[in-house]
Amino acid sequence: MALSESIGIACKLPIEQRAALEQLLFFNVNQHRVRSGIQQSIDTYGVPEIYEEEGGLRIRVGDIEGVQTLFALSAAGRLLGVAVFVRSAHERFAVLHLGVAPRSASAPELNTRVLLKLMHEIRGAARRTRGVDCIELVYRDRPAVRLLHV
Repeated sequence: MALSESIGIACKLPIEQRAALEQLLFFNVNQHRVRSGIQQSIDTYGVPEIYEEEGGLRIRVGDIEGVQTLFALSAAGRLLGVAVFVRSAHERFAVLHLGVAPRSASAPELNTRVLLKLMHEIRGAARRTRGVDCIELVYRDRPAVRLLHV
């Protein structure tokens, strides 16, 4: 994927991409970097599970209601990343899982672009949701990020 190529966002993934999603979510070679955060998210919220709905794939986490998923896709439809989040308190979105497809060392900036695109979309959803003014990244050991309303 060229750096200038756009990154699309979808709420549902085609069923034929199940193997790519399983690889990204459960067998990602970069998981060791955030292993404690992943464990904390699972302990607090539950295990993520891929399921089929209305002809596409989505992700649920434990028995939590209202879990939302965003998929980052290349223009060709290749899965680049995933973000799983939920409104965990009246004023807060919690990002439960965040994953990016492993890239070659020659294009590390693509990973950054995918992460930024996913977080930009979550921030937009938070701004459109009445009462939500911060986003918590469960994988991080720091407080939630407050949204500045302009």
